[in-house]
Amino acid sequence: MHNQSNSIAAPGWAVLLLLISGQLMAADYEAQLEWERRVELGTPVQGVITEVRAQTGQRVGAGDILVQLDERGFKADVGKAHTRLQSLEAVREEARRERDRAEELYDRTVLSDHELQIASNEAKQAEADYAAARAALVHARLNLEYSAVRAPFDALVIDVPAAQGQTVINDLQPVTLVTVADANSMVARAELTEEQIDPLEVGQTVTVKVNDKRHEGKLKSIGLEPAKGSDRYTVAVSFAMEGERYRVGQTATIELP
Repeated sequence: MHNQSNSIAAPGWAVLLLLISGQLMAADYEAQLEWERRVELGTPVQGVITEVRAQTGQRVGAGDILVQLDERGFKADVGKAHTRLQSLEAVREEARRERDRAEELYDRTVLSDHELQIASNEAKQAEADYAAARAALVHARLNLEYSAVRAPFDALVIDVPAAQGQTVINDLQPVTLVTVADANSMVARAELTEEQIDPLEVGQTVTVKVNDKRHEGKLKSIGLEPAKGSDRYTVAVSFAMEGERYRVGQTATIELP
């Protein structure tokens, strides 16, 4: 069946036509490539960009720093929060000792109910202050971490609107600094008729062919509503690029069983 496709299809289109019971039925379908994961990266913190490491078209690894904000202020905040936590830890320990001492004296009927309550309240306040300081330290460390915009996965850099010296201000929503896409997989999308998608199932193994190279993929989704302005339904096949470099909009072929 597929040999017949090679003989009648135009180069690069690989369209197989089978004549069955007088009706024309497609077994291979033209598709277009899209990114499987495309993410616009920013940061929830504000600051001045000191370094832009990412370049459009570059391949980066998960965790690589793409954009760096001036981290001096964030480091100072971490140090301040850590110092406060240490101070309040000492206050908490002293309040605990005073509470324990008050409870002991109360049991010996040396201390009044009111005095015991004061010691207990002070211990509770010290615990609350310590917990708040610990949370502030966590927050300061997160802000320091957010001062570096990192690749969330192995990716290709699509766009870098960030510039060295730029002030990042996130009043309403984070500013996009870098846009990346998954470097290891893409999606081939095709539009099929209701009859053509009827036997298909999500998760089904499907072959995708790009530039005469075949990739084994999985049927990722089957549309439940017709594509806008069409009576056909969109199917998407996810496949690993296996080291190849493809582009969005590139023509591919989905080969269905």
